[in-house]
Amino acid sequence: MELPKMTKAHDTLARTLNHRNFDPVKFANSISKESDGDKDLHETRHRVQMLGESTAQILKKQVYKNYQLFINTAKEISFLEGEMFQLNNILTEQKSLMDVMIKTFASKEQFSEEVHEKKSQHTTIDKESERRKVMKSLLTKVEGCEAVVESNSRYLVHDGDVVELDMSSFQNLQKIHLFLFNDCLMLAKCIQTRRGKTVGERYKFQAHWDVDTLAMVNVRNMGPVKNSFKVLVSANARMFQCQTAKEKREWIEVMDATKRRHLSKEEEEIQQPPTSPTTNPFAPAAKRQSKVEELMQGSKDEETRDLLNLIENRSEDLDVFIAQRNFEHGVGVILELKELVASIPIEQARKEAEGKLETRVQQLVEVLCGELKTTPDRSLRRGSAVLRRPVSLLIQLGQVSKACRLFLKNRSGAIEFALQQLRTEGSITLFINKLSKLFFTYLNETAGEFEISFGEINGCFSAFTVWLETEMKLFVEKISSQVFSGNTEITDVAECVSNAQTHCAQLKSRGLEVDFLLNNLLMRHIQAAIKDHRQKIIDATKLRNSEEGWRPVNMGTPQAADRLVEEMNQLGLKKFEDFRYQSCFIQLTTSSLAFTRALISHVDTCVKMVMPELEKSMLNGIFDIASCYTVFIDGCLKAERDGNKDKFQLIKQNATFLAISLFPLIEQKLKKNLSHPPRKLEELRTSFLRDISK
Repeated sequence: MELPKMTKAHDTLARTLNHRNFDPVKFANSISKESDGDKDLHETRHRVQMLGESTAQILKKQVYKNYQLFINTAKEISFLEGEMFQLNNILTEQKSLMDVMIKTFASKEQFSEEVHEKKSQHTTIDKESERRKVMKSLLTKVEGCEAVVESNSRYLVHDGDVVELDMSSFQNLQKIHLFLFNDCLMLAKCIQTRRGKTVGERYKFQAHWDVDTLAMVNVRNMGPVKNSFKVLVSANARMFQCQTAKEKREWIEVMDATKRRHLSKEEEEIQQPPTSPTTNPFAPAAKRQSKVEELMQGSKDEETRDLLNLIENRSEDLDVFIAQRNFEHGVGVILELKELVASIPIEQARKEAEGKLETRVQQLVEVLCGELKTTPDRSLRRGSAVLRRPVSLLIQLGQVSKACRLFLKNRSGAIEFALQQLRTEGSITLFINKLSKLFFTYLNETAGEFEISFGEINGCFSAFTVWLETEMKLFVEKISSQVFSGNTEITDVAECVSNAQTHCAQLKSRGLEVDFLLNNLLMRHIQAAIKDHRQKIIDATKLRNSEEGWRPVNMGTPQAADRLVEEMNQLGLKKFEDFRYQSCFIQLTTSSLAFTRALISHVDTCVKMVMPELEKSMLNGIFDIASCYTVFIDGCLKAERDGNKDKFQLIKQNATFLAISLFPLIEQKLKKNLSHPPRKLEELRTSFLRDISK
């Protein structure tokens, strides 16, 4: 009876330990609570040990079992390897047998070819007539293809429907019918009704390309792209999708065979000697071509053929390099082809080769230009150094102006993208500081890269100057919409302008003095902001003057008075302590204190945004603010001269504070930061001091 009880307890313990949410601490606590003494704990320990031993035995059995499976699998693999070796031997024997059979039937094929040759002579006329009928039928099927179809030497090789795919998103664009002729490939768009239904065998001409200027490249099946191929011609690359893999394979094989047949035909025409008229034995000796000239002409023809063959081979290498995006080798091949074309002795052949070479050059140029264009699928976070490769290659190909224009356009897109990604967070001064730092860092980087790429080329820096001015205008428009909106404090405006000017000074390390351009663009905005702030101070001063009761300021506690004195000392008024009495009172009115804060803030703002063109208007504005309050105090002094003596004395103390403390501080700030002396303000202070001394 004891053994089943142990087995049941053993199973219960195993289920407890195997539970997903098993907690050893809780398990130990529960055992300690339920146990009556050491005996229960020893029994639990014994059950745990037994469970561990049984688990170890099970694991050993599983290992032995899987080890046997591994050995059996290795034997099976070894057996399959032997069978594959035998199959390889059988295939080798079959191949040798097929080679013998091919040699045996080769002689029979020669005899059959002679028979077929006679038959083909009779069927050639029928094929020509059939080809003409097919070409005439295309005139009725395809609208606008007359220039392509009406050639006598052209005939249809292969055609079929395909679907054009977008190169970036791989979405279906349109249904296209391809017509492959012996010397060109024609694209026709399927005509559809308004409801989107295709009209049966009715097409509209779209484009056509010569077979010697295009390449058809296979595209691997990947995701939604299946049974597709690319047609590379000039700088264009278009992707088409067939319905089945068999159709795609047929298109690639037929295109390759047609291209080879066309190129071999051109070589035969070049190698075929020109037919010369029968020499008249009775013609004068002067009109006969000497044997020396015939030998020279023959050597020229042979040299021309060799050069054209070499050019054709290198042109195929160029197509491969462009398809593989190996542009450096492509440019090297073009430079080599230019030398080969220039060395062709026959003028007519040289002109034809130059025309074809120009097409190849234009193809590579357009591909390189595509590397510099800003497109949505191309990341704009790349630095300007990434553009150095296509720019240098375009310069080698003689496309300096195009390289310069596309380089600057790419950098404009990168700057615009970077500024758009900057979030408007925190205060306006922090945002403008980040914006200015980012913008002028991009300008500095662009200037350095431009100097590396175009530093030794004359005439490019004028384009950079125009581009720089355009970008500065866009930058000023962006910060103007944020800073000079009318709701921004004048101190924040001054801080933003100062940050922009500080970051603009970075360009001086590149030899670019653009401070004047930034100041010129900001001038009208700064002038309007200062004028608006001046008017606000004057209006607030007049309002306080109308409500002035001429009572000294009572700070309430000595600590509050100490804080006011400390504030005025930080503003630059070092003798403000002289106007304090009875520890809590100030011999000034609240209007005088508010005017002092407003005037010093306005002057500090003007000093931060100072420009030579704005100095006179700034001085006039400060003079207007100061005269507004001095005229009011002067009038109050005259009105209270024979009135209340305490009130008169307080007014005189306020006037003295302005004349001996505030105005000298303002003059000192202006003389330190402005090139024009504040003569009008000095004259105002002198006359005001003279009036209050009477």
